[in-house]
Amino acid sequence: MADQASAAGSGLPRAGRSAASANTPSLERLVRDPGYPALLAISRNRQLPRHRVVIEAGAQPSCLYLLVSGLCAVRQIGSQGQELLLAYLCPGDFFGEMGMLPGVKARSARIDVAADATLLEIPYDEFLRLTHRHPSFWLELAGQLASRLRTTNRRLAEMPALHAAERVWQALSSVVADGGGKRVAGGQALRITRQDLGRLAGCSRELAGMILRDLAIAGRLELRGQTVVLLDQPAPSQAGSLP
Repeated sequence: MADQASAAGSGLPRAGRSAASANTPSLERLVRDPGYPALLAISRNRQLPRHRVVIEAGAQPSCLYLLVSGLCAVRQIGSQGQELLLAYLCPGDFFGEMGMLPGVKARSARIDVAADATLLEIPYDEFLRLTHRHPSFWLELAGQLASRLRTTNRRLAEMPALHAAERVWQALSSVVADGGGKRVAGGQALRITRQDLGRLAGCSRELAGMILRDLAIAGRLELRGQTVVLLDQPAPSQAGSLP
């Protein structure tokens, strides 16, 4: 089975690991926190394959999650019935925390696994007790919420002024910068469908595919099926411009 019963012996990052072994700044901070072993002790480790639904919109909330590895996608249904991709979650991100707020009785979005993931499932009551002894977890959670709000505001402000190619490149770069890529020879690999990329960038799947091909021809990335590799050293003649 994909789900594991506990965090013990699971290969999860352990307290005191070096910065080089942590995937993202937020995950590094958590691993270094004195309360991290206690967080592991109250968590259920879940190792889930791609496409598995973690949270279903409308479900009753009872726990929050910490993404340790892989990627998760946050989705909602729009007013016209269309599926909206709101964001990708990367290692070190908490999610599902809104259910701890007064008056919140149902999940507001669906979250599924975009790339094979390891999660910590943390019951609300256990997390609240833990924060009495380790209030730094509240600061981390608040910081992540503030960062997401800033990112959303920036996207809303910039999107109308950006060309579609710039939006696609920005979407790819942001996910990789947040730790969603996998280090490969020559760059960072990100597995993402053309449809999801188009939703992140605010364009059609077909246009996203055309822009990816143009970026590949320009030497800024490589295409390997659904995997996009953002190159560490783009072609010198194209490194400063987008097609």
